Amino acid sequence: MSYNTKNYTEQGGEKTVIGGTLEFKEGASIVGVPFPDLTAATETVLGGIKAEAKTEEDTVPAKIGDDGKLYVPTYPLVPEIPVAENQAASAAATLETLLADFNALVIKLKDSSLMEKDLWDISVTKAPIDREGQPITENQNKVEAVTIDDNIISVTVDVDELVEFDSSNPAQGIHKWVGILITTGLSDITKIKYNGYQLTQDDVTEAAGVGGSAGDIIMWLKCDEIVETPKLFTLWAPGFEETEFVVEIVKPGNE
Repeated sequence: MSYNTKNYTEQGGEKTVIGGTLEFKEGASIVGVPFPDLTAATETVLGGIKAEAKTEEDTVPAKIGDDGKLYVPTYPLVPEIPVAENQAASAAATLETLLADFNALVIKLKDSSLMEKDLWDISVTKAPIDREGQPITENQNKVEAVTIDDNIISVTVDVDELVEFDSSNPAQGIHKWVGILITTGLSDITKIKYNGYQLTQDDVTEAAGVGGSAGDIIMWLKCDEIVETPKLFTLWAPGFEETEFVVEIVKPGNE
């Protein structure tokens, strides 16, 4: 029987052939073996790399992937810092005008998102309309409550008991109209946009004509439509987030 060894020495010890496994135990070392100079690694060429020694500021470890490439965690993207609209240097000669200049600066900071914007804090009520003999007065008297919670305005009224009549604006048509006042918390509603429409002095006059105060918006509701599909609207003003509100009709007893 013959046996062919895979690892053997020949030529009087001048040559060792490894055809099997060469195992190095722990603590072993290789001495005097010349290593060729490594070429620098590139995107397509396997080679060596040089790097400075790690410092305390170097905290992101590199890990090797199955493709033989080194990876580090993705750094978070730094958001672009917004720039506020220019505010001219104040030339105020009175405390009142200085306050106005300061408030103008604050609004610009809010609108540019350099400062957190204001949140709407509105209240609602039934418009105190008392026009003797008119159908709007009859409808107003049948409204039991007007409340707001989490930007949802609830008008408690039995729509079946309301009367239909034509709006003073013929384009609005014949509906079961009810009026509510929205108190915005601002002293001047002409700074407000309602559904993108800039309110004007005419809107101030209209609200005042039905018992509203400064900062109130009069909203006329087509209750016969809203009872089926709630009404959506938005409010915006300088320094405020544009916010959506909902108006719903609630039948008495279903609150």
